[in-house]
Amino acid sequence: MHWQDLARSQAGVVARDQLRAHGLSEDAIRGLIARHELVTLLPGVYTPRPVPASWLQRCWAAVLWSEGVLSHRSVAPLWQVPAPASTLVHVTVGDRRYRKIPPNVRLHRVRLGAMDRTTLEGLPVTTCERTVIDLMRTERLGTARELRDRGLQQGWLTEASIPRSVEAQPGRTGNRRLRRLYDELERGVQSEAERRLHALLRRAGLVGWRAQYRLRFAGRVAYADVAFPAAKIAIEVDGRRFHDDGSDRFEDDRARQNAFVLAGWRVIRVTWRMLTEAPDELIAQIAQLLAA
Repeated sequence: MHWQDLARSQAGVVARDQLRAHGLSEDAIRGLIARHELVTLLPGVYTPRPVPASWLQRCWAAVLWSEGVLSHRSVAPLWQVPAPASTLVHVTVGDRRYRKIPPNVRLHRVRLGAMDRTTLEGLPVTTCERTVIDLMRTERLGTARELRDRGLQQGWLTEASIPRSVEAQPGRTGNRRLRRLYDELERGVQSEAERRLHALLRRAGLVGWRAQYRLRFAGRVAYADVAFPAAKIAIEVDGRRFHDDGSDRFEDDRARQNAFVLAGWRVIRVTWRMLTEAPDELIAQIAQLLAA
């Protein structure tokens, strides 16, 4: 592969070491820079002209300069994980050596295990699970809770991921936050979506409902996110899980819904979009079902 082909595969970015590996001497590299055939993006990292600038190009440049992996807010969009936007490129490196950090790069000095890193179209990145955990450590508490709930719903992480991350890196900044987020799960604190549903029901003046309603079925116990026991109506918010007699989860939410249906309940499934974009319509549907 010619070095220019390599650069094209890396969003138009190539490192000095890569140029040397492709047979270019230091004199040849300096000549390309002097003739403006290579433009410096970061120390030791270049782009051949006339490659247009892009966000992905900045990410590649930061990764090649740092010899690390793209992480935190910068890799979140690639995993389709909702996270606050950042003008900085976040990269994680495992070494502690001194380096002058460019103003558009945020460096995280944390050792990564082999299971914490992967590649996306050749770009070294943190895994989806590691990305979510990192963001839960560093973002505001409300955002961290949303990431935890969404991560569990989408399968980006499991509950075991949280204590495992704390145990793997004792003393790391953010461990207290992770313990708190995990403790909330153990106490059964509802997701933000469930809290919104409760607020809507109270605002509409609907009564007779109970949160986390417990129903024993076929030797197991299912919990409805919200239930109107007298009417045998269960409201399921995407993301909650089915439980056995203990605290271990063993089935997905469809199994839990089936348990209620088989016990003669009617089930309404509620999504985040319903709660945020059409709350009045959702309440009207619930009221109509109660009246029926």
